[in-house]
Amino acid sequence: MRNRSWQFWVLIMGGSAVLVFFLNQRCPDVLDDGDNRMRLIYLVCLIALVGGGMFARLRYDMNRTLAQLAIWVAIFAGLILVYSFRGEFSMLGDRFSAELMPLDGRADGERIMSYPVAGNGHYMVRAQADGVDLAFTIDTGATDVVLTPAAAERLGYDLAQLNFSQIAETANGIVRGAPIVISEFRLGNIVVQDLPATVNEVAMSDSLLGMEFLRRLKSWRVEGERMTLEQ
Repeated sequence: MRNRSWQFWVLIMGGSAVLVFFLNQRCPDVLDDGDNRMRLIYLVCLIALVGGGMFARLRYDMNRTLAQLAIWVAIFAGLILVYSFRGEFSMLGDRFSAELMPLDGRADGERIMSYPVAGNGHYMVRAQADGVDLAFTIDTGATDVVLTPAAAERLGYDLAQLNFSQIAETANGIVRGAPIVISEFRLGNIVVQDLPATVNEVAMSDSLLGMEFLRRLKSWRVEGERMTLEQ
């Protein structure tokens, strides 16, 4: 058996040479390029070595070799399946992530985000204001985008330097606010430039996304227990 092994490898290499010659005759323009030609020779030799090794092992241990071959075929088939349905798997991943992290919402299309209702009955979201992650409660009854003092400090504002010149009447009485502008406000795949906001003078439980933001959108709606925002 060993005496014939060299004959087997000679046959493999001879077949590879014939394959390279055949491809060169069929595709002369492509193989005129030296890089393409060397790449082809490398790939054919690699296939010959791997394939030859598999067939050589098949001669000695057929059952084990076939089992290993079946495993590799299943792996490649799985990779092809994942690649073919990469869009669907991506959407499934987005939905799974949205359930685990509801404040991050779910992208339901280009410039469309949706959020589930929170346990307190409100719609809470996580946004980026000038690159800083901040949590907000969507409040359709609020006129402005209102930041807590702590959120303003995270954005780099010195509360002592702000001008609390705006007066508003709330359920908790009259409060003062300082006007600012958020250069870039991102909510998932929704992006708003130069968004006016107000920094509340006293502490609040949450920052609020009011109508100043919602009216920048194409539409917003509540269906069941989910709010959908579309830009």
